[in-house]
Amino acid sequence: MSTTAAATEYSSHAPERIPESRYPRLPAHAVLPDGSPDYLRLILTSKIWLKREDLQEVFSFKIRGAYNFMASLADEERWKGVVTCSAG
Repeated sequence: MSTTAAATEYSSHAPERIPESRYPRLPAHAVLPDGSPDYLRLILTSKIWLKREDLQEVFSFKIRGAYNFMASLADEERWKGVVTCSAG
């Protein structure tokens, strides 16, 4: 018997809220909406933009959005570089 899921079936579970007492007091810009520290921003000291592609209903992951965003960067922003990653 096959146990594979259809390509359009997915599940995404939001993490539970982390108690504020687990972390020392952080400035508002270093905390995510769920109250946990934004480690990427703290480590890289930069604004971090994430796109949860696993939450896209159409499962259509195109380069268009990322390209348009990077193409719109000013020269003084672009020289710093862009970091990207993919989980699959």
